Amino acid sequence: MSASGAGPFENDSAMDLLDELRELAEDEVIDALREALSATTEVEPGGYLDRDLAESAVAAAAVALAKIKGRGDVLEEVGLLDVLPDIPSSFTPVVVSALSRVLEEDSEAYGLWVDAGRGDEWKTEVVRLLNEAVETTQGESG
Repeated sequence: MSASGAGPFENDSAMDLLDELRELAEDEVIDALREALSATTEVEPGGYLDRDLAESAVAAAAVALAKIKGRGDVLEEVGLLDVLPDIPSSFTPVVVSALSRVLEEDSEAYGLWVDAGRGDEWKTEVVRLLNEAVETTQGESG
């Protein structure tokens, strides 16, 4: 496994997504994030979820949540501070769905982290993002 860390930006798929986002026009970034997230939910439950799709979705979720929560330091760290437009409120349910799907048993990313002896570490980070997205969604509706 080529990933160096369990964080949302510490793998090849995440780095590829970040590179893509940096090259897009501001009005294309939201669509690219939505596409990365939606790709996971398009895989049927019980179907095999490819590692690249899962890791891209986790990175997209982390980027979106950083923008929603006003965490400029995270966005600056990944080179997206001046690239990312405001995220619409309709975005957080997509984040919740994607992260929930990534955590299912048929997720290759999770399986690879388990095989590497770091499954709990990776899962903890994804669950943290999921909980943050759920709290954000509840805050918008409550």
